[in-house]
Formats: sequence, structure tokens, C-alpha cells
Amino acid sequence: MAVEVENRKIGGDAPALLIAELSANHDRDLDQALALVDIAADAGWDCLKLQTYSPESLTVRSNHPSLTIDKVWGTTNLWDLYENAAMPMEFHEPLFAKARERGLLPFTSVYDPMDLDFIEALDCPIYKIASFEMTFDDLLIAVAGTRKPIILSTGMATMEEVGHALDVLDQANSGEVILLHCCSSYPAPLDQIDLNAMTAMGEKFGRMTGFSDHTIGSIGPLTAVAMGAVAVEKHFTNDPARKGPDHRFSATPEIMTEIARGVRDIHALKGSSEKAIRPAEEAQKTIGRRSSFAIRDLPAGHVVTEADFRFVRPSAGIPPTDKAALLGARLRHAVPSGHPITYDDLDT
Repeated sequence: MAVEVENRKIGGDAPALLIAELSANHDRDLDQALALVDIAADAGWDCLKLQTYSPESLTVRSNHPSLTIDKVWGTTNLWDLYENAAMPMEFHEPLFAKARERGLLPFTSVYDPMDLDFIEALDCPIYKIASFEMTFDDLLIAVAGTRKPIILSTGMATMEEVGHALDVLDQANSGEVILLHCCSSYPAPLDQIDLNAMTAMGEKFGRMTGFSDHTIGSIGPLTAVAMGAVAVEKHFTNDPARKGPDHRFSATPEIMTEIARGVRDIHALKGSSEKAIRPAEEAQKTIGRRSSFAIRDLPAGHVVTEADFRFVRPSAGIPPTDKAALLGARLRHAVPSGHPITYDDLDT
């Protein structure tokens, strides 16, 4: 399985797609946001992903206790959080342009159908559906209508909920869907990531799968790629100590670089599915494999017996897998002790 987006292949034999999630780390400052684009590009990532929403597209202004959140987010009310974290709509166009200028594929998460026309006008090539929105059928249907590829995060979801979302998208004739396994905790503890669920999801639904990572460090995404993830998404920042809701659990430029290099190394390690002798092995094969060597002087015309040879290193003679060719064979010419017995030495 594979899909191509703006000349980037996702899946198949392609390296895992690296999605740098800008999230709320723009701090509502365009210069800060543009600087993060450079960090993602310099670290070797493939995509810049934004989040497109306003407080109105996510919640209502209310003092109802259900909107109360942990003060770790910098406020105690959902409306205030989204008002603080939402990226100004006017940032989208310069960020899309800067990303493409730096060789990154720009796209965004959309949270409500009300914002879809605005994003479509930016020629967004692919859409992300966040874990929190995967049960919002109206949004799934609206995004499916673009016929563009969809990356669907599955945090907090059961297999049944994933199946429902896929049914909705399929019935709406959506573009290709890539599922991202996710633990929606910020940061996410390693012992609750359960990357085997990523594999199980791919097997159950026959879709490409990847990993939306909220752990600290690089081990989560690198393990996911080693297990077959076709894409990895991670929040990033230029300074985890900056004030803002997402900086504290976002990857530093150093971690982003470490992940990018690790993913390239893993791709190289996976290599071809063909089991064959690699060029780097040739010398070791010659030195290390056993073959037949005479252990006494053998005259021409001699009929070879078990007492005439041993299989030892290197592989200069007949291999032990063809012992039958040696036993009972007549020698065409003499083989001194300590010399290999080759096929050319046999009188066939």
C-alpha cells in the first residue's frame, strides 16, 4: 500500500514520512512560527503540520464546570485555552509558503467543517483529523468530500470506534486513509503507548498505519518506524521552557534531528526483502565458510574417501553441502596436503 502526495510517496518502500507538528508553539507570533519552519527543515523532516481552529470551532464560551481543565494548560477554562492556543488564520498562507520554500509538505488538522473552505483555498494537499475529532461524523464526511488523502489519529479510541470512522469515510468516498496510533496524553507515558496496537490496527483494517507521538524523547517514534510505521508525527519547539500549552512536551531541535537521522538509518537497515549475499559480506563469506581441504598428499587417480579431507575454513574448495560430490570421486590430478579440493580436481 502506498499513496503519493506532491511527489512524496507514503508507504510501500518509502522511508517513514516525518510530520513536524507546530501545534500551539507559534505563540500567536508569526516570526516565532516561521522560525519553527526552519527548525523542522534543518532537522530533516518532511512535513509541516498546522492546526486550524478557533475557539468557536471547538467549544462555547461558558462557565459550566464541564469546561474546567487542569491549570497545567495555562488556564482553567477550555474556551480560554483555545483562544490562547489558536493560530491566527492569517498565519496560514505565509507558513504554507515558507514550508514549501524549505522543501516541506505543508498541511493542517481541521476541526470543524466551518473552516474547510478557508483551508481548501490554500491548496492543502492532505488533511489530518485529530484524535479528539475522529468521532465527529459531520467533519469526517466534509473532509472526505475533498477526495484528498486523510491522516486519521486514533488516540482514546477502541477498534470499534476506528472501524466506525473508517466506515463513515469509506461511505463518503474519501481519499486514501492513513491511521495513526496515538496515546492522547501530554506527555504520554512509555508504558501506555502499546505500539503493538498500531500493528494490530493495520492488520484488522488493511490500512497503512503510523504513530502520532506525545512521548518525551526519540525512542517512541524510532520504535514505531522499526515496527513498520509509514508516518510519524511529533510536536516540536525551539525551547521547551517557553510559556505556552504545548512547549513543555514538545521535542527540541536536537531530538528532531536525532529522530530524522534514526529513521533514515532504520530505513537503510530494513533495505530489500530479498535474502541474498550483500557486497559487504563477500569477503567474510570467502574467509569464514568451510570447504574441502586435503589432509594428506593425494595422487592423481586417487579415489577420495572420508579419511582424505576435512571441511575447514576458508571456502576455497568444494562446500560441505556437496559432500556427496567428493566421496568416491577420482582425482584428475594430484592435490597436496593442506590444499583445497575443488571441482576442477575431480575427474567427472
